[in-house]
Amino acid sequence: MMPQNSLLQPPRPPTMPSTIMLVEDDDIVRAVTTEQLRSFGYRVVSASDGQEALESLAQVRPDLILSDVRMPRRNGFELLQNVRQDPDQEQTPFIIMTAKGEAADQRMGMSLGADDYIVKPFKSDDLRKSIEVRLKRAQNINDILKQQERFLMRILPHELRSPLTVIIGYADLMMHIGKSGETLGPGDIIDYVAHIERSAARMLQLANDFALWSWLETQSKNLRMGLTSETASQALTAETLKRWCANIAGNYGRFLDCNIDAEETMLTLPILGLERVVCHLLDNALKFSLPSTAVDLTARRKNSYYEIVVTDSGRGMSEVELSQIGVMRQFGRDRFEQQGVGMGLVLVIHFARLAGGFFVLERNATGVGMTARLSLPI
Repeated sequence: MMPQNSLLQPPRPPTMPSTIMLVEDDDIVRAVTTEQLRSFGYRVVSASDGQEALESLAQVRPDLILSDVRMPRRNGFELLQNVRQDPDQEQTPFIIMTAKGEAADQRMGMSLGADDYIVKPFKSDDLRKSIEVRLKRAQNINDILKQQERFLMRILPHELRSPLTVIIGYADLMMHIGKSGETLGPGDIIDYVAHIERSAARMLQLANDFALWSWLETQSKNLRMGLTSETASQALTAETLKRWCANIAGNYGRFLDCNIDAEETMLTLPILGLERVVCHLLDNALKFSLPSTAVDLTARRKNSYYEIVVTDSGRGMSEVELSQIGVMRQFGRDRFEQQGVGMGLVLVIHFARLAGGFFVLERNATGVGMTARLSLPI
């Protein structure tokens, strides 16, 4: 799912405390918990049940909601469902309070999208820790969303505008020539169509990447909810990898630079994404290395995994850059001309995680180039 502006709150001044909405029908418990939260340094807005909380949410944007489950008029589960269905509130951390021994309430709350639960009666330190962890996680997510928004506003329009400009430009030129009664020679027609085709392919690749990203996010969410992901048995051979590599190498005129050494295997993987993520690894290796330098792909069984390794001798990445790989984030774009929105490595990471494997990107021991390792369970 793409981030929405409504999810992005402006930076909070350092001196302003976080706001906690406390929803509890027991007057004594609500009063005691309110004092505890205030002693932690939080601002507290309280409500006696889910209905009152929903009415308050129309005026108050809490940083976290702490809610009891069993309450009159509207219970905690109904409140949670309403919060998760509201685009302006769906990212708000939600902690449910359950009675001791009510394991069913805990499971129900987590299945509906609660971030955590705490059992009453709870210790003050447990309450403080749970809130601190969830607020910190929410801030990290908010920072990522703002980073993605800034990146999309700056990079995505360029990535759409550039190929569209080429397509429209050549279409206008051909229209002008046709209206003037002139004709194009076969060579010119081939040249014009080739430019249009390359630009259209670039836009299609961008659309396919976003579609795959959305599908992987949906499948991961299904797994977190206890549902199964869509998988299928897939054969992987040296010939398949050579074909994928040839398609990518052709974009750079580097057919002779790619070396493939792979053993055949059969894997059970997510039904979408394998070809795309392998092609992204190859594309990165070719994009960030010089012509006539080798790009090696090996694929072998290693313990209980099938390991796909792509090695290049390009400019590589620093340790800081490696630690900051994120959705739609590129490095050195101001110093190096490059296309794309930086989704490739994130697609690889998401695919590996969904498949039950892992992905490692590291600098070569020589200090030159990178090695990417995609490990998929056998």
